[in-house]
Amino acid sequence: MVKTEQLRQLEQHVGEDDVIETNTSKRNKGYDSADVRLMTERNATIDYKILLALYEHRALTALQLKIGWFPDLHENSIRNRVKTLAERRVLSVNLKHGIRARPIKLYSLTTLGLRIVVENILEVIEYIPQLDERKEHYTIDDLKVRGQHNHHHELQDWIMRILSHNPQLLHCEWRRFPFLEEESDSIRVKPDWLFVRTDQEIYDKIKEDVTYNPLLYPYLYRKSIFPDVRLQPFLCVECDRGTMNRHELIEKWESYKALPEQFMPGAIAAFYTAMKNGDMRHRLIRDTMFHAFELEVNNNEVQLFQGGPELTKEVTLLFYERDSNLLKGEEMTNESSLQYLTDEYMKVLEKGEISNLDINKTIERFKIPVKPDAIILKECDNNRSLQLIFYAMPGWVNPIIKIKSIKRWLKEGHLSIFQNIQFVLLYPDEGYFNDIRTTDDDVYYVSFKRIKAEGKWGKAHYELRKHKQVKWIEVSL
Repeated sequence: MVKTEQLRQLEQHVGEDDVIETNTSKRNKGYDSADVRLMTERNATIDYKILLALYEHRALTALQLKIGWFPDLHENSIRNRVKTLAERRVLSVNLKHGIRARPIKLYSLTTLGLRIVVENILEVIEYIPQLDERKEHYTIDDLKVRGQHNHHHELQDWIMRILSHNPQLLHCEWRRFPFLEEESDSIRVKPDWLFVRTDQEIYDKIKEDVTYNPLLYPYLYRKSIFPDVRLQPFLCVECDRGTMNRHELIEKWESYKALPEQFMPGAIAAFYTAMKNGDMRHRLIRDTMFHAFELEVNNNEVQLFQGGPELTKEVTLLFYERDSNLLKGEEMTNESSLQYLTDEYMKVLEKGEISNLDINKTIERFKIPVKPDAIILKECDNNRSLQLIFYAMPGWVNPIIKIKSIKRWLKEGHLSIFQNIQFVLLYPDEGYFNDIRTTDDDVYYVSFKRIKAEGKWGKAHYELRKHKQVKWIEVSL
């Protein structure tokens, strides 16, 4: 009990970047560095991979290493190995409170660990500021998390779950990717993490030798050894912890628009981790995305994903697996399928008519500023109702922004010949129950899986909101 209390008091007095040294680590200061190098070399299959993971991600837990880098090994095996490497002063251990109910251990490289990476794995010259004009590797100072361990931990949790499905992805923090060609220019945007695409030849070489990864090397040195390699960001990641106000969020999104075209990512994923007041924060983030990216979304120039960690992870994986075409292969996008379902709905209508309108002709006629994915006209007793349909996926913000854009246009008096305008979000299934939904009462949610099973268009849900209470109502469109 005395030892436990002493350790607890010690933990309370360590700083964010301090390493807790127990008696075990003090005893192990006698390990000879040459013997330790030999030990890691003999166990290079695992040890070198651990060291390289920490070189790329700066700091990770044993569980994160297991998920992203060692999916076939048991967590205890990784835990025991990093403990051994820490005892031999190859890794440092930071015990952090407040990340979860129980303190967790974040592992990072020590000077010895980095030297093994530099000399044994990357095989480059160790950088000494007083001697070298440029550096061929990232330094200990570059690898520091610098007091944002909670944010870093949550971010790496998300990154590792992406890598567990696609380990071949190239990725890095913003400091390792120059968003402007000239180093003297100020960097306008600083995403928490980004994924990049490159030539297939580089992917093939990395499979044979991981040191062919250009992102392992600082920018100027990288340009000298990979002069012809093109690196294009395709996804930037933002981990929101609720610290930025509305104005700061808009400024962040606006900074992306200032990027040169070759560095503009095809998608941005922003996730918010806290559960308390989660929906309000999610809607705030989406509102700021609307203000910043309305034009780009309406022109289909960028894809925006937002929600909790799981929601954004799933839609991001789909985006990558479908080669940046989120709706690729979705049956609901088949025009003939929707035509068949509306035709069948027409057969059971007691009165009135329903028809699919030609999208391009309708847009041209009414000068609609945003192109819906489908438009349905329903006429009954001189009442004309227009249904503007947008394909939707859980976590995908683009269709919400397009609806908001059309609504603002409608306020100018457009489409007044129709008595009712309905906005329909068509999902592959009932995933909208788990999505971050708008509070507007004229937005309807449709499951393609359900209407296909019923054999006709018509069934939809909408949210009835009253005094902060939400009730799902089933209706016929």
